[in-house]
Formats: sequence, C-alpha cells, structure tokens
Amino acid sequence: MKRILSKFCMSDIEVSPRQPAPGVATEVSSVELIVPTLKRPNHLRRCLMALASQTTLPANVLVGIRLDDQVSPPVLVEFESSLNVTLVVARGVGVVGSMNSCLQQCRSEMVGFLDDDVELPCHWLETMISHLETRPAAVAAAGRDLLMDHPEMRRSETLVDDVGRIHAYGRITGNHHRGGGETRLVDVLRGSNCLFRGDFLREHGFEKGLAGTGAQVNWELALALQTRRAGYRMLFDPSVQVVHHVAPRHDNDSVHRGVFDAHGTSDIAHNETLVVIKHGSRLDCLRITLWQLLIGSKTCPGIFRIFEYRARGTAPFYPRFRATLLGRLAALRTYILRIEHAS
Repeated sequence: MKRILSKFCMSDIEVSPRQPAPGVATEVSSVELIVPTLKRPNHLRRCLMALASQTTLPANVLVGIRLDDQVSPPVLVEFESSLNVTLVVARGVGVVGSMNSCLQQCRSEMVGFLDDDVELPCHWLETMISHLETRPAAVAAAGRDLLMDHPEMRRSETLVDDVGRIHAYGRITGNHHRGGGETRLVDVLRGSNCLFRGDFLREHGFEKGLAGTGAQVNWELALALQTRRAGYRMLFDPSVQVVHHVAPRHDNDSVHRGVFDAHGTSDIAHNETLVVIKHGSRLDCLRITLWQLLIGSKTCPGIFRIFEYRARGTAPFYPRFRATLLGRLAALRTYILRIEHAS
C-alpha cells in the first residue's frame, strides 16, 4: 500500500503488515470484497469498521479510490491491524470503472461488492458464503437493503414478497428495502451488498459504457440479465438486514434522492434500455421494452403514467417523460454505434 499511497501524496503515512484480527473471527482465503468510494471518508470508515467486525473475515478488501480523492486513503491506514485492505487506483468512468479496476485484481472463489455507505451486520459474510455453498442454482446472494432515507418508515412499513423479480409482463420490481418472508431465489439484486461466484463475475464483469459519471444506475440489471441468460438465479435473504446510510453523491444522479434532474433521469433510462437490449433474451427484451414504453416507473415513466400524474396532482409529467424518452433513444443510438464499431 505504500507505493500506491505515494501517488496520493501521502508519503508521511506508514503502513505496517496486517496482524491477525483479535477475537474469534476466521479469515476465508477464497473471498474478496470490493468497495468503491469517492470522498466520503466517514461513510467509508463506518463500512470498514463493520467489515472488521465480521465473524468471518475476507482475505482482502479492495477499495477503489480515484487519484483526485485525497481524503479516503488515510482511512485505510486506520484498519491495517484488523483487515487486509488494498488501495486500488480507480480507472474508467464512475462506479463501474472503479469496480472493474478492483475486479481485475481479484482471484478468489467468491467476490463481493459493497457500497461505501452500508453498515453490515456481523454475520453478513458468513451467511452469504453459506448460501452460495449450499445453493448451486444461485450465482449471487444478498441481504435486505435498509435504506435510511426515511428511518421511521423502515420501522413501520409493510413488508412485501415481490422482491427482485422480472415479471412475465415485463415489469421489474426492486423492493429490496421492503423484502420480507423466507430466503428465496430472485432475478435481480441491489448492488449495495452482494456476494458473487468469482468465476461468473470475472467472465461477465461490470457493464462498461453506461451513462453517468458517478452511480451509473442499472449496472446491477446488466448482471441480473446475464445471470438469467446463463440459467442461474440470485438469492435474497431478508433476515440479513444491511443498514444503508444515504451518503451524498458527487454527480447529477439525485433522482433516487427525491429530486428531479433531467440529465440524471435520462442516464437512468439510457442504462436500463441499453442493458435490456444487450443482455436480455429476445422475449425479455420485447416484454420489458414494452413495459418501459407504456408504463415505466415513477422515476422513468411510460406514456400511460400521465393519468397517474394527473390523478395525484404530483410533479409535472412531461419534463420527466421527455427526459426518459431521450434517454431510451440515446440507448438505441449507443447500441447501434457499438454494433457498427464491432463490425
């Protein structure tokens, strides 16, 4: 880590070899975790503290940090005695570029990725490993994502069974923050906390060329559709509750934070459309695209959502619909250009 820290002008920081973690935690040599971060040191510190408290420790934690981020590298030094932490210089655009930079260094049997603003329960890694070892049909496993944007709502909201599904009529449901019931196989997982089989993840990687410079929403859907086409499923365990603090973002993706942004909405629609066209089966591509155009979602509405907007008297429909449509058309253009470039 000394060599990389010098690139961040941190030559005054000394890093000693990691010592075995105290307590009863065991270290698993076949698991590595990826944590992309950008100038959110307090959130990163809390995330690493939770990792250091796991009953089963990963062999390595790879933290993707950009060269202009001077505040994150010192945080890693704080955990030199409790975790094997590797600082990876993030290349490429956004969170996908950071995760792909880290993935290039992963050689383990299982590879996980975490948002830097999550706080894991101490049994998270042990439980996810057990799921993948005992469920051969699952290529990935994750826990319930307890979004802390409205903490009081998390305590009282109704739990649902419809989580992470691609329905026959084309709708894709998330609800990973509201999931209840038993551990079960699903089609889509939220990327805030996931553990994947390493070979699968290295073969497919994280989708490049997505719109956005930060969060690059819908990279998880790309992995989900590739999982689906390969004949695998993903596993969701709502009993493992991961606290997801809402950290500030450094791009224009404030859409999921309750603020309309035309560019951010177009980016989401672009990415959703692109990954469906590229990775969905013909049937999935047809039915998901029809649902997107006709119904869509509250974030990226389809044409028939106009009636819902009028009935509820919510924010103006047309600016959001226009941004969505422009994003979907841009995705078609991106896909066609990729085909032409490949030929």
